[in-house]
Amino acid sequence: MSKRARWAMALMPAMATLMTSAAIAQPAPVIARYEPVNPGGAIDRLGDARRLAALIVAQDGHAPKSVVDVGSFTGEFLEAFLEQFPAAKGQWTEPVDNNQKVAEQRFARFGPRVIYRIGCPGRDIAMGCLPADMDVLVSSWLTIHRNPAEIKAFHQKAFASLPSGGWVVIMDHAGVDGAWELRLKNAREQAVPAGLAMLREGPPVHHPDYVTPPLEAQLAAMRDAGFADPRVVWSRLDTVLMMARKP
Repeated sequence: MSKRARWAMALMPAMATLMTSAAIAQPAPVIARYEPVNPGGAIDRLGDARRLAALIVAQDGHAPKSVVDVGSFTGEFLEAFLEQFPAAKGQWTEPVDNNQKVAEQRFARFGPRVIYRIGCPGRDIAMGCLPADMDVLVSSWLTIHRNPAEIKAFHQKAFASLPSGGWVVIMDHAGVDGAWELRLKNAREQAVPAGLAMLREGPPVHHPDYVTPPLEAQLAAMRDAGFADPRVVWSRLDTVLMMARKP
């Protein structure tokens, strides 16, 4: 064996270690306030809407003590409420812990105000993930996880769990069809390069047989549960922010 070949063989373990370390090492996620941490670094530009939701709740003149976000992902919605209400505690809730490390980095400045709860898969809040002292319930993209009957059940449980004056806050899509579906689809594609929207706001529907309910059906589910005056307080194309206060 030549000297060069022996030298190359001697270096192989060290090179393998370096390659393994490089493969394992991942760049630290870039966490933009009130925006999700998605694969590839894409945000959804819904941070202002999230902040607006917290600001609206603040108009009642009393600060919530406990904000629960079910389906928190990387904590972007809950962050807006914790920032708005410095005395509130928050619960990050996900069915698995895949995004918990990112959420912990996001929430580091809030210290012990945040607790982490694994539970309520599919946004099923009947599965025991809601604390007794909750006075604001936040969730996003219900319609990708729940069919219309399950959306109604969500709001019924939310109403039963919240105190008088408590809030439910939902970021979601509103279903459209026919000419409006094509208009909004084409408008979104043209809005993206102009910086007016993102190509994807929220994940796609998880179940092939689910159809996103129209806006009125989603507001009706809130009203039928007992929320007397649900409102759309912000919208962009087919993305809507819905809020309702328990009388």
